[in-house]
Amino acid sequence: MSPRATHFAFILIALVWAGIVARAYLARKDASDFVITVSQGEVQEFARDQLIALQAASFAGDIELCGIVFERSDGTLGASPPREGDEASCGIAYFDEPGMRPVASFHTHGSFNRRYDSEVPSILDLQSDAASGMDGYVATPGGRFWRVDATGPTAILICGAGCLPQDPNYVPCPADAPQQRYTYAALVARQTGSGPAC
Repeated sequence: MSPRATHFAFILIALVWAGIVARAYLARKDASDFVITVSQGEVQEFARDQLIALQAASFAGDIELCGIVFERSDGTLGASPPREGDEASCGIAYFDEPGMRPVASFHTHGSFNRRYDSEVPSILDLQSDAASGMDGYVATPGGRFWRVDATGPTAILICGAGCLPQDPNYVPCPADAPQQRYTYAALVARQTGSGPAC
């Protein structure tokens, strides 16, 4: 290789390297990327809108649909594309993008089925939200809307049956109506007990 070609190759390598370093610098996260500025109320309403949009598909496919609410660096909220789960679970995929801070999870509980205690968040819902450190929002076949406070963890009923779209096949069970709030221990007691027959 001639000295001129070698010199040109080194210049090209230096430019590529400078581009890589500049891209890494611009993509890096600083402390401001991790400061949440939206309120819990704003996140809750945004999650509610996501769940309203997913209920019909969740009923039709008899699957859980789930996603993540995130705050962008400009303070606006966004949501990951919904992921399909199965009849009784949904694996939420996390992401790590510059300028996006995950703030909550959300998921549906599929269609009505007497085999599942699907009108309340599951024990696994509370465990996974506590492990992630993010609140979770749950929509039930009966149209209930729940918040899982990850710090408890505690399940809190935001609004009752029919406040979100309801599965047309939903049949209420007055003898097993959910309480307004469940601690982890209370939810374990509900879901491991025999419960009333409906």
